[in-house]
Amino acid sequence: MPNYARLPKYLKPIVFSMFIFSTFINIPVFAQTLTIQTPNGGETWTYGTSETTTWTGQNLSSVVNIEFSYDGGINWWYMGQVPSGPTGGIASVGPPNISTSNAILRITDFINPEASDVSDAPFTVYVPPISIWEPSGTSAVFANSPAQVYWFTNVPGIALLNAEISVDNGLTFTPVAQNLNALMSYTYIELSEIPADSCILKLYNTENPSQFGLSQVFRISPLPVYTFTSPLGGEIVKSNSLFTLSWTVENPFSSANYLEFSDDNGATWEVIANGSSQGNSGSVEWFTPYVNSDECRIRITDSYALSSNTVSEAFTIMPFPETPVCMVTVDSLTNQNVIVWEKPVSDLIADFLIYKETDEANIYDVIDTVSYQDIPMVTDPESNPSMRPYRYKIGFRDGENRVFPAGDFHQTIHLTINQGVGGNWNLIWTPYLGFDYNSYKIMRRSGNGPFEQIATVSASFGSFTDFNAPGGDIAYMVKIVNPDGCNTGLRNAVYTDVYSNQASASLVSAGDLSLSSFSVFPVPASDKINIRFGDNVKGTIKLTITDVTGRIIYSAEYSEIREGQLKTVNSSDFREGLYLLNIISADNRITKKIPVRH
Repeated sequence: MPNYARLPKYLKPIVFSMFIFSTFINIPVFAQTLTIQTPNGGETWTYGTSETTTWTGQNLSSVVNIEFSYDGGINWWYMGQVPSGPTGGIASVGPPNISTSNAILRITDFINPEASDVSDAPFTVYVPPISIWEPSGTSAVFANSPAQVYWFTNVPGIALLNAEISVDNGLTFTPVAQNLNALMSYTYIELSEIPADSCILKLYNTENPSQFGLSQVFRISPLPVYTFTSPLGGEIVKSNSLFTLSWTVENPFSSANYLEFSDDNGATWEVIANGSSQGNSGSVEWFTPYVNSDECRIRITDSYALSSNTVSEAFTIMPFPETPVCMVTVDSLTNQNVIVWEKPVSDLIADFLIYKETDEANIYDVIDTVSYQDIPMVTDPESNPSMRPYRYKIGFRDGENRVFPAGDFHQTIHLTINQGVGGNWNLIWTPYLGFDYNSYKIMRRSGNGPFEQIATVSASFGSFTDFNAPGGDIAYMVKIVNPDGCNTGLRNAVYTDVYSNQASASLVSAGDLSLSSFSVFPVPASDKINIRFGDNVKGTIKLTITDVTGRIIYSAEYSEIREGQLKTVNSSDFREGLYLLNIISADNRITKKIPVRH
C-alpha cells in the first residue's frame, strides 16, 4: 500500500479501492518501475543554469517527486514535483548552491513510492564564483539596446567586475564593460551592435580573472522598428472622439507594446493604451482627450525592447463643429445629385468642402467649395445617378486654410428597372445610407404626367414588381423621407424628401441649356422672379419652378411666346433656398438655378 497520507484527496478513494481489490480478490495491481537515465554518475551540473534530468519506467503516474543529495544519499533535499508520462519523462531543474562531487538524485512516483530510483554513481555540482541569471536562454536581448544583466557573486571579496560578450558560442570574447560594482548585482549593458544567435556573457573578477561566470547561451535579436501610419503628422483630430492609431513594425519580437500621448511636443508623456501588433502591423482605437493643442504626439514602445520606440510627427487635437451631410437627393430635371447639409453655428468655418468618393473605396476628393455665408446646398454636375450610386461627405476649412476632417458619408439610391413577363416592371435599387428610415415610397409616372406614389416597401428590402403598370412611356423613382428633415438655416427652408434617379424606358433629353434662351432677375430673388425670354424660345412653353428635391412649387403654361417677352412670378411666399426654373417647349428643356432670399 502506498503512503496513503501523502495522496491528494481525489486519489485516495481510487488507491484504496485498488488496494482492497488486489488484497482480497488476489488480483495484482499492474507492476510499476522507474529508472533514472540522467544524471546517473560522472556528469557536472553548474549552479545558476538549468540542467536536464530524464527517466524511464512502466505504468507511472502523471507526477513524480525529485530529491537531491549533496552527500551521497545521507541527506536529501526535496526539489519539487514534475510531470511524467507512463513510460518516463524529462524535466529541467536548477542545481542548488552547493559545491559537491558526491551528488546523487532520487526520483519517486508520486502515487507509488516503491517505484523509485537513485543515480547509479555520484555527479558533480559546480558553483562558479559568479552566477549569471540574466541574460538567459529565454531572455529578450536586442542589438544596439541596453540589456538587463543580473548576477550573484558566490565568492566573498569580489568588488569589481568586467564583462565580455561572445557571439560565436564562446570561441572568442569581446569586452563590453569594466569595473562594474559587484555588490549591485544588476546593471544594463549594450552587448552587441549586430544580431547573433549563439551568445554568451562572461563576468569576471577585475582583480582575479580566474574567478568568472558564464551565462546560458542566448540570442541577440534585431531591434524592432516601428513606423506610424496614423497619425502621419499635420492632422486635425476632434477632441473627445475615437481616433485610430496604427503602425507597421519591422523585426517584430513579440506582439506586445504600449502607447503614450503628449500634448506638449514630448515634454511630458502619459500611457494611453496597450497595443498589440499582429504580424507586421497593429492598431488601437483611442478616445482623444479634451485638449486644444497643435503639439500632440504619440509614442509607441516595444514592451520587451524598451529602446525600440518611435514618436509620431506633431498633429492637432482640438474641439470643432461636426459637418454631417443631411441628405443627398436627385434633381429629376437635371438628373444630377444635390447635396444638402445643415450649418453649425461656428466662427471657425470659412468654407465647406464637399467630398465625393473616387473609383477607389474610401478615397475621397473635394469636388466643390461653398462659403459659410452661402446656402448649404450644392449640385454635383459630374454625377450621373442613372449610372451608379454615389457617396458624399462634408468637411470644412477655417480662415487659416486649415482643413478639418469630414463627417460620415451618405450614399444615394440607384434605381434600375427591367420589364418582366406580361408587361410587368421589376425595380431594383441600392439602399440609401446616411440616416435611418422605415420604408421606401415607389413613385410612378405615365407619359408626361406627374409622379404618383403607387406602393410602400419596407426598408429591409430593395426590390419591387409593378404588376399594374400601364402601357406607353413609363418612369419610376424611389423616395424616402428624412424623419428629422434638413434645416438649411434659411427661413422655412426644411427639406425631407430624398429621391433616386428616374428609371424610364424612354428618357427625355435635357435639350440645349444655353443661358441665352432666357434671363432671370433679380438674383438672388426676393418677392418676385422676372423671366425674359430669348429668341430661341418660341411658341407654347411650360414654366415650372421646383425645389431641389423635385417638388413643383409653381407651374404655368404660356402660348405664343415672343422674343423679349417678360413674365413675372410672385415668390414672396417661397421658402428661402435654392430652386430650379424650368422652361419646357415641344422639343427642348432648359433649366436655371434660382436662389431665393427674403
